Amino acid sequence: MNHAKKSVAISEAMPVIPIELKLRNFMTYRQADLPFHGIHLAALTGENGAGKSTLLDAITWAVWGKARARRDDELIRLGQTEMEVEFTFQLAENVYRIVRKRDASKRGRSNLSFQVEDAGGWRTLTENSLRATEKKINQLLQLDYDTFINSAFLLQGRADEFTTKRPAERKKILSDILGLELYDQYAERAKKRANQKESEAKIIEADIQRIEQEL
Repeated sequence: MNHAKKSVAISEAMPVIPIELKLRNFMTYRQADLPFHGIHLAALTGENGAGKSTLLDAITWAVWGKARARRDDELIRLGQTEMEVEFTFQLAENVYRIVRKRDASKRGRSNLSFQVEDAGGWRTLTENSLRATEKKINQLLQLDYDTFINSAFLLQGRADEFTTKRPAERKKILSDILGLELYDQYAERAKKRANQKESEAKIIEADIQRIEQEL
């Protein structure tokens, strides 16, 4: 429980800082390695179709397993059967690495690896299943795909993504952006604490009554 509290506090206070992005057979890229060390502000420029949005798609696919394509196999470079994206980033004092792979030749098998850097190299944070690993990543970032594409990153051709959603969906996205879920968690903890103190007070009151009767 303490670990979960720490993750929430970190993600609220600190930004995610990209360190390196590696692509292999992802959409138009056969091989690419983009180090971001020392870059504080960057602009992606180029002709239409040059692959600018693809780099952002690579990040969202690595982190959340989602991009503009309807199916993962549509993201694999034409003529290839597998792809891989590696995204390294810093959050607070820690450096993390996410590696997601897709092999269309093996009934569409996907693989996800999540690691944190420590003194001995990379220590795995990968869970027993892909879904559980994705959940751990979301818990660390406190940001899901829908919130990301409706706030920090507007998908190409889908700038109205937020306005076309149902009211309940817009409410959830705004809640995630503003971190309102934290206050729900605090309220729940406060309620439990109040109930605990109330129970303790009743026990003390009962003890006092018993002592008074004995006197």
